Amino acid sequence: MVAVVLLGFVAQLGFGQNTPELAKQLEGEWIIYRGDQFEIRRISKGKEQSTFYDWRGEALYERSADLELSSDAVGESKTLIDQGEAWQYLAGGNEPEDNSWTGLSFDAKEEGWKTGKSGFGYGDNDDRTVLSDMLNKYTRIFIRKEFDIPKGADLKRLAVLIKYDDAFVLHANGRRLFNSSNLSVDKKTGAVSINNNHEASNVEYFPLTEYASAFRTGKNVISIEGHNSTLDSSDFSLEPQVMLGGSGSFVKSNVTESHRTYRTDWFYKDRTWNGKIDNLKIWERALSHDEIAGIWNRGKGSSAISKKVSEGLIGHWPFDGNLEDVSGNGRHGKGENSPGFAGGKLGKALNLNGDDQFVTLGGKAGDYTPSSGSITISFWFSVNEFDKRWQTLLSIGDNGWTDWRIHRHQMSPNISFQSGAFTRNNTKIDDGEMHHLVAVNQKGKEVRLYLDNLQAWNDGGGSGIGDLQEDQDGWLPAVGANLQRRINSATSLEGEFIPMQDSLRVYTKPSSQARGGVNQSQDGVFRRATHPEEALLIAARAGDVEKVAALLKSGVDPDATSRNSYTALAYAAARGHVDVIKLLIAKKADVNKAGRFAKTPLLVAVGSPHVDAVKLLIANGAKLNAAQAQGAVCIHEAAFWGRPKMLEFLLKEQRVDPNLRARQGQTGLHYAMSKMLPGRPTHNEPYMACVKVLLQNGTNPDLRWNRWSALQMANANRLQEVGKLFP
Repeated sequence: MVAVVLLGFVAQLGFGQNTPELAKQLEGEWIIYRGDQFEIRRISKGKEQSTFYDWRGEALYERSADLELSSDAVGESKTLIDQGEAWQYLAGGNEPEDNSWTGLSFDAKEEGWKTGKSGFGYGDNDDRTVLSDMLNKYTRIFIRKEFDIPKGADLKRLAVLIKYDDAFVLHANGRRLFNSSNLSVDKKTGAVSINNNHEASNVEYFPLTEYASAFRTGKNVISIEGHNSTLDSSDFSLEPQVMLGGSGSFVKSNVTESHRTYRTDWFYKDRTWNGKIDNLKIWERALSHDEIAGIWNRGKGSSAISKKVSEGLIGHWPFDGNLEDVSGNGRHGKGENSPGFAGGKLGKALNLNGDDQFVTLGGKAGDYTPSSGSITISFWFSVNEFDKRWQTLLSIGDNGWTDWRIHRHQMSPNISFQSGAFTRNNTKIDDGEMHHLVAVNQKGKEVRLYLDNLQAWNDGGGSGIGDLQEDQDGWLPAVGANLQRRINSATSLEGEFIPMQDSLRVYTKPSSQARGGVNQSQDGVFRRATHPEEALLIAARAGDVEKVAALLKSGVDPDATSRNSYTALAYAAARGHVDVIKLLIAKKADVNKAGRFAKTPLLVAVGSPHVDAVKLLIANGAKLNAAQAQGAVCIHEAAFWGRPKMLEFLLKEQRVDPNLRARQGQTGLHYAMSKMLPGRPTHNEPYMACVKVLLQNGTNPDLRWNRWSALQMANANRLQEVGKLFP
């Protein structure tokens, strides 16, 4: 298990005197599957703790929070309209003649409306009814569905759950109820405008309490206008549900997470810098090209600046053995975990360990988002090691476009600057040498980034540059770190619990201050871990033969799955539990039953090191040519998960064709190389071994995926060590 690290004192918040029924319904363990991970969430006595696992059942990280409930849930919840149900819809640029389509008397079939499953949309590969003609043709779709509300139902406990991109208007029984907050209607002309784009990243919860009078027991109809922001928008989504029953509001605070590697955390170790930073200066204006050339001083640098250049100086931190601001503005820095000093470009430099050291600058947060709308930042730096994505030199946060930041670009050896627009310089800087950087946001004109006086810029492409935004969270800039996770953790999260018979729906309200992971993976439909089918999956992963036998004897289907899970047979094989595999097969488990991503137990197991388990599946009829949702077969999965011994078994003993291709043309070589990172030999080692096995067994390196052969892919991704393996 992963140990939980608590950041500071955690207050013990209780459920409160007025929430005994809701608290009772929530207590216990709940499980949800997402992608190739699953989460077990434990709720008890004012605390919530989640452990996240990979698909094999290996713990990845933990999250904990204090939990306070503010209302009671009465009665069992019920889904009145679920995901994926059939709706009547009108699309293709056609529009209703009047508002009658929102009422029960409307005959959609007679009017030529179509029927399709929700969600409706295009462009993001998750739509059940694909609107392939919507792009560049029309921006509105109309959907309606009749449904029943049971007798005795409390109409004040109706709610809509909806994923949408970009906006919607909701009607019920001929009455317009409300619209999404980003949509506005001109009262004089009736023209609709979308104020900002809205991505369909999560299901959002809208209680219908104040609209209870619009509904009745028996037959009802709900009607929705879905709006796209522009004709050329890259995607559109509309996926509604209707709920009835108890719900309870919650507030989460003191959210903390404990991670093992950067692979599971977007802000791993605050993206701390491993290297030196020297002679930092920040201005509340955009320096000219000539002024920047003067600071560069033909690569020699200069600690002194002229009176003219010093105009608009917010602060100057030489880092010559201390963290003082020598500009006269008194914005002295404060060190975290005793950062050290070493020889720099100009005297000494800040020397950071890449683990837990950084410096926060002094003054007020607003000092660093000046009202001028422009800013210039200059310093020298070096790299000891790149070991985290978006490893940060200087940042005031990561709240979308509104916070400026200077960091390594993703996992590349380059630097990028974000400040109302984005620019990136391709100069290679991970050589241990000191390099000079200047970042400029010139209000309304452009952002510029200079590395060793070589310039990259973004002029907005004709759409303009976003000006600096007034700081919202009050956190000061960090030198050598990005503190957005700490900012997130300091922000309480609000939402709704909707308990049902064996499941729990969780909805967290969107928060402009809680970004970058804290409110991600919070929502969804959880099922009780004690549910017999969940218990079977858990026991199979754990290799608990006695528990599996008892559950099967009680009548649990050996092929049962949870939403988005694999089968018990797949989990047992992935963990190498041969005895459980034999038991499940003896109880008629389907050895080719597909689960999440259309993966059979074999396709799951070849991503593990357990060759014996795969042999057992094959001996009992597992199909070697089975393909998952993207058309990948067993050798692709083994290569993707870095399993060279499994690949060797499949290619040599099972004589699988080494040149099999997935749906888009990828070979096993492409799959192995897609997981490799430049400059990370330890991480790349198992994938390198897979590449060698594939080449030794006849894989053709000239086969292309889109335009890339394996060698071209290696060169494009700066995987020089792979390129050397090709003839």
